[in-house]
Amino acid sequence: MFCKVIVNKNSGNCNRLNLPHILAQLPYRNVEVEEIDGAQTWQADNADCIVVCGGDGTLNTAVNKYPDKQICFAPCGTLNETRHLGATIPTIGKCNDLRFGYVCATGSFTEIGYTAKCSAKQRYKWLSYLSEVTKQYRHRNIAAQIELDGKRLDGNYTLLMVIKSNVCFGFNFNRMYTRRPQLYMLGIRSFGEDTFANKMKMFFPFFRVFFGGVRRPTQSKNWFMLPFDAATVTLAEPQNFCVDGEFATMHGELHFCEQTLIHPIQILNCRK
Repeated sequence: MFCKVIVNKNSGNCNRLNLPHILAQLPYRNVEVEEIDGAQTWQADNADCIVVCGGDGTLNTAVNKYPDKQICFAPCGTLNETRHLGATIPTIGKCNDLRFGYVCATGSFTEIGYTAKCSAKQRYKWLSYLSEVTKQYRHRNIAAQIELDGKRLDGNYTLLMVIKSNVCFGFNFNRMYTRRPQLYMLGIRSFGEDTFANKMKMFFPFFRVFFGGVRRPTQSKNWFMLPFDAATVTLAEPQNFCVDGEFATMHGELHFCEQTLIHPIQILNCRK
């Protein structure tokens, strides 16, 4: 059997990767290692197993290219938030035909996931994202029709997030996930235009959610966070999304659900 190992040299902690230790964990004799620079395309059509050494975005690429193959993940990115899902990952999220490991989000602050420079992430690690916060502190007004397991939540939002994890952007805020691992949707209502006053208003629900944490399904005046099996979000205009730290533009009807993988993703220990 043939195993393809992909090493993303641009990942935040690639310099700490112990590749011989990774190879020693594999039960394959026929192994090929390919180094990429993050933006470089790669193929593993003939591989029986793919080992991804990189961050959440590198894993996302593998899952979307080869969802039916055995994938192993050696997390050496900046945040590596997919690793919080456990030693094996049996399911992933889907938005139409796009798969994601732990998050698919649009709106305020979500650009941080894909705008931080690779060189800054390698040098300053998670601190590199802090410099982006002030740049991306913008109030959004996203018109969306939302159906969540039959419940209507239409409105205008400054943040819409579908998350399959307890952690996102370094915040361990989804306390429900440990007890009930599935998809959740978070929506923070918009106050209107991107004015100074509205930026101040949006601070409070963001602080409540990300710093206070969410321990039970909640639907309040300014925000909601609810578990779901199937959801449809219809966007009035195209929006930029952060999908496992990668950039994507989507519009129209977005159908969210969970997909069970043929081969659960295996998490490897990347440092001895």
